[in-house]
Amino acid sequence: MLTAIALIVLVIRLIIKLIRGRPALPSLKIIVIVVAMYGVGWLFFYWGSKNVPVSFGTEVCFDDWCATVTQIECGPVIQKQFEKLNSDSAYIIIHIRMTNQARGIAQTPSNPRVHILDNKGTAWPYSAAAQRLLESVSGIQPGIGHRLDLHQSLETLFAFAVPKNTGDIKALIEEGPPITNLLFPGDKMVFKIN
Repeated sequence: MLTAIALIVLVIRLIIKLIRGRPALPSLKIIVIVVAMYGVGWLFFYWGSKNVPVSFGTEVCFDDWCATVTQIECGPVIQKQFEKLNSDSAYIIIHIRMTNQARGIAQTPSNPRVHILDNKGTAWPYSAAAQRLLESVSGIQPGIGHRLDLHQSLETLFAFAVPKNTGDIKALIEEGPPITNLLFPGDKMVFKIN
């Protein structure tokens, strides 16, 4: 936050210098130094972050909105359910419980998402085709971005398709707009699938 404020002040100062016709190179150098230092710090935290396996039911919270994986279904029975779709994929159903733990207001998460990750960092979002097939059997599922009233809990199902014979995979719940990727990365809680 301080870096963003400092950059805004420095850019305003640079613009004022340019308008007044004064030398802007010293201000530009300071901006480049601040951005470079932040970039080095970001890389340091990125390389130091890791995926931390947690057990089903462990809540991953973003402010007062929390979500957890309660169950994972995969294997031959699930494969048979999705046999109409691509046979080169392994299908996984993830049960997610979302809760609002605020003290006085409803919560709507900001850009929540669920991914399946492998050890190489490849991420797969839920499969729209598999989700439609799942909902034709289980009924319409609320989205993960569903608004939750005070202390409300809600469960939903997501269907994923990953390439067969994918190694160790895990589920990751994230929240926040893309700009949050500029924040220093930290450890991520993941739910082991296999």
